[in-house]
Amino acid sequence: MKTPNFLKISIIVLLTCTILAGCKKGSTPTATLNERIDASQSKPASNSGDFSNGPYGTVTGTARVFLTGGKYQLALEGFSTSNGPDLKVYISQEQNPVHFINLGSLKSTSGNQVYDIPSEANVKDYAYALIYCQQYHHLFGYTQLTF
Repeated sequence: MKTPNFLKISIIVLLTCTILAGCKKGSTPTATLNERIDASQSKPASNSGDFSNGPYGTVTGTARVFLTGGKYQLALEGFSTSNGPDLKVYISQEQNPVHFINLGSLKSTSGNQVYDIPSEANVKDYAYALIYCQQYHHLFGYTQLTF
């Protein structure tokens, strides 16, 4: 017995929707944060860049690298993103991460946040800050960092 075309198409659409919706489920905390860089102890190491949306999320706010007490930190300011199950903060050499450093899990979907950059990283090699769903390899948003 042949499967009707509409049934095949329905199955394909259902599977596609299930895969694409994977990062739409939220598991990142949503409480608004207000972390700040200590301005008396730091200086900007990059210009601030406005986030652009990736194909799988909505991200607003800015990112900037600061040098604080001899270590680099990434600050997300006025930040907001749609939620996802495994959102990470990356600095990356490319907009779609191939050569990147995972700075850790996104602390919250909104508010000001600060992430330490490992001391062995040459920050000037990393031109992008990304919000990335690691589990499903989905780019939620990105901004270019200029040094």
